[in-house]
Amino acid sequence: MQTFKHHINENRGLRFIYEKLEICSATGRKRLLSQHFITSDFELKMELDTLEIFANFVSDRENAKSIVAIQHRLYCQNDIHQTIHNLRSAQTLDDIELFEVKNFCMVSRDICKLIKDTQIDILPFHDLNPVVEILDPEHNGIQSFYIYSVYDEKLAALRKEYDIAKNANQNEKAERIRLECIEIEDRIREHLSEKLRNYSEAIQANYDQLAYLDLLLAKALLARDFKLCKPTISQGETIIKGAFNPVVAESLKERGGEFQPIDIHFGETPNLITGANMSGKTVVLKTMSLIQMMFQFGFFVPAESAEIAPVEEIMTSIGDAQSEVNGLSSFAIEMLNIDKILKAVKSGQKILALVDELARTTNPSEGRALVNAFIKILSRHSTRSLITTHYNGITAQCNRLRVKGLQVPDGIKVTPENINRYMDYSLVSTTEEEVPTEGLTIAEIFNIDEEFLSEARKMVIVKTQDLASQQLETQKHRNPET
Repeated sequence: MQTFKHHINENRGLRFIYEKLEICSATGRKRLLSQHFITSDFELKMELDTLEIFANFVSDRENAKSIVAIQHRLYCQNDIHQTIHNLRSAQTLDDIELFEVKNFCMVSRDICKLIKDTQIDILPFHDLNPVVEILDPEHNGIQSFYIYSVYDEKLAALRKEYDIAKNANQNEKAERIRLECIEIEDRIREHLSEKLRNYSEAIQANYDQLAYLDLLLAKALLARDFKLCKPTISQGETIIKGAFNPVVAESLKERGGEFQPIDIHFGETPNLITGANMSGKTVVLKTMSLIQMMFQFGFFVPAESAEIAPVEEIMTSIGDAQSEVNGLSSFAIEMLNIDKILKAVKSGQKILALVDELARTTNPSEGRALVNAFIKILSRHSTRSLITTHYNGITAQCNRLRVKGLQVPDGIKVTPENINRYMDYSLVSTTEEEVPTEGLTIAEIFNIDEEFLSEARKMVIVKTQDLASQQLETQKHRNPET
């Protein structure tokens, strides 16, 4: 299963979330980027329950100072994984590496003190005070490190002799003493590394736990600031109320608008979503993709409430996520994505399929055929799926939903600048096979060439009249007495 790092390069919404996280340390960021998509119900529950404890902690204003203090110490945590590796593999550490170990252990000790007696004192940390004692023999509490004279009486005496010789310009003697000091210092480094090796497992464990602490705190702060909810794990249907897309919501807020929350309920039957142009069908898919992704990476999700069924993989075919490579057309790339989805479904893989405007770049007759065939196969294999379309005449058995789209109050003039304020992304159930049409209305709002629109209106009227005539003829054929 691919990592969080892979998905933020593929999913704009997840990258937005990543950039909003207040992760303080390189180790915390590395832990998140290397995290795998969680498919185990048990692991998901453990992760979300742990995050809930942190979310409650950061929501209490009385803990504000503690949060700042913890974050300040986390900022001081360096990435020392190579140093720990060297220590565990019986290498002698140099002064920089000894400093890194000392600094880390002091940071670990300080954070343990800060979280003691709080509800977030739930992660198992080892006592690394013995390591600090070894590397801070003078007990001065300073994070810097050098080979202290107290480590060896002979070294202490030689250093004094060196200072006297140097001040007396006895350079030859001073150099001899300096070389003796180096030999002793090297032996001390070897001795210190041997002593510290006994604590290497504890250092590694605390290193991992501090990274996890940093990540949990960042996730909790994100949940607080964006008003995210704790999702529960569903064994059947996914039921989400008041879902919102943080990317779109923030963009609308900057322009004085507000995101219309989405309610959605689906199971293992394909769901066909219709709606006029610009009605928000793609936004619905991207919002669902983000929510499922956040849920299975152990985040709270952007919704009022959420019951979500875990899947093994989220598979999408959404236009702006495709890349033109090797000279392939957009239709060819789309078909390759659809083929991957079908192969996964037929292999028995448990997926969530999100497909936007399937076959939109081919002719309507073939497009309808492809959409119908796709839905039939997904239905046979009980696949969780959301498929948007602008085609009429989709007859395959599926749940049908419609995005409300443009909702303009009386007396309001809609302009290109404010149109997003009046887009309603909420979904309603429908039994209609006809797709809503608002293309001309939206074109008028954007002040598209009037002659062009006039000609288009005439063609729409003619087509409507022809369709009505065809329906009447069909009715007469079925009932000659009419």
